[in-house]
Amino acid sequence: MKTKRTILTILLSFLAGGVLTFGGLFLYLRPFMVQNHDDRQNIAKIATVYRQIDHNYYRKVNGDKLTTGAINGMLGTLGDPFSDYLSGSDATSLNNTIAGSFSGVGIQVAKHGEYIQIMSTIKGTPAQKAGLKAGDKIAAVNHKSLKNKPISDAVDQMRGKNGTEVSLTIIRGNNTFEQKLKRAKIPVTTVNSKMIKDTKVGYISISTVSQNTAAELKDSLKELQKDGAKSLVIDVRNNPGGLMDQALKMSSMFLKNGKTIMQVQSRGSDPEVFKASEKLDGGYKVKIPTAVLINGESASAAEIFAAALHQSADIPLVGSQSYGKGTVQNMADYGSGSELKLTIARWLTPDGSWINKKGITPTYKADYPKMAYLPPFSEHEYKKGAINNEIKNYGVALHDLGYLDDQPTSEYNDKLVKAVSDFQKQKSLSQTGNIDHKTTAKIEASVIKQLAKKDPALNKATKIMEEK
Repeated sequence: MKTKRTILTILLSFLAGGVLTFGGLFLYLRPFMVQNHDDRQNIAKIATVYRQIDHNYYRKVNGDKLTTGAINGMLGTLGDPFSDYLSGSDATSLNNTIAGSFSGVGIQVAKHGEYIQIMSTIKGTPAQKAGLKAGDKIAAVNHKSLKNKPISDAVDQMRGKNGTEVSLTIIRGNNTFEQKLKRAKIPVTTVNSKMIKDTKVGYISISTVSQNTAAELKDSLKELQKDGAKSLVIDVRNNPGGLMDQALKMSSMFLKNGKTIMQVQSRGSDPEVFKASEKLDGGYKVKIPTAVLINGESASAAEIFAAALHQSADIPLVGSQSYGKGTVQNMADYGSGSELKLTIARWLTPDGSWINKKGITPTYKADYPKMAYLPPFSEHEYKKGAINNEIKNYGVALHDLGYLDDQPTSEYNDKLVKAVSDFQKQKSLSQTGNIDHKTTAKIEASVIKQLAKKDPALNKATKIMEEK
């Protein structure tokens, strides 16, 4: 699943040698070239076109770009968004996600007005050792201003090769100073847990499924049970998935040995059945009542986990329809930071269902309002008469916040002007009825604050668990 940022995501806080050349591609494909006459002819055509362009095009061409174009062209014919050729930062980003770590300075940030604000520093990281604090604003990275820039720009600039230096311009109160930091490996925690206030229900949030997720989950489960948890709510909302082997280990902890976790079916083969076992979970089993939270951004390994627990352990699912990614990919490393991610099989739930493009239906439906799933607003300013999809998004936010009675439209009409003006008055802003940077920042902050107050799916699951 390709990651999609939403406001809810902000709240719930990828062959030895050089870059792959056609020679390298042939070495990789060589074992398959003897399969049949058609394969040999097709590969020969590709090689002929490559040579024709390389030797005869009227301008000098870049062989690496030709190769990448050929690979992307082949993948494009599959119509599969999950088969992809990755290089550079795209490959690095996926590998960081899978490995559960990245190279950076160790801070968690959020958008705050015109700048990026530090929310917290991770213990033992360069940022924490340098004394950076929650509330500090980052004005620039390597002297490049972050004013009115998205969070992604700041994150991309602060990350880099392990051991390299990065300079942050920090605003702390009335003081501005430069802080130089040396990038280091930053572990990413994928599992967080706590006891739900005034209950005996333990809550676990799993943000993605990386190399250490199963171990993190086991540690959190043991800790919650020490704290007196009599039941559990496992939250895999907005979890895009990850590694299948980790999903198997996670699921096995909740199932009796011999119960089916999933089935995997490759082309022309019967499904391979994966079952819970001591080999997967190390003999650790969860024996207290459990519920799982899912939504439209729960995908892949998160869906494997949810489906296994639901169908093989009768564990209720609470939330909204999941994403529906029912395929399995593997990675082929071509060296120099380039990799091929290719769909090689489809996976089925324990009862043999294929959820691809359908998703999993929750046992109990409960979800955030629509504003939770809005993308971050752009830097554009708007006034009456403007028409586009972002205008509708502002309308959705103001409707769910209680300022707009009518259903939102893509037109900046009189009703939206009034809603914006009423919001500005409530937030002590200039009542222009126009959407400017300050109004946008206040709207986003209000949405996040409102969502933090009430979580319908978590409340429903907690109630169900308290009744067990």
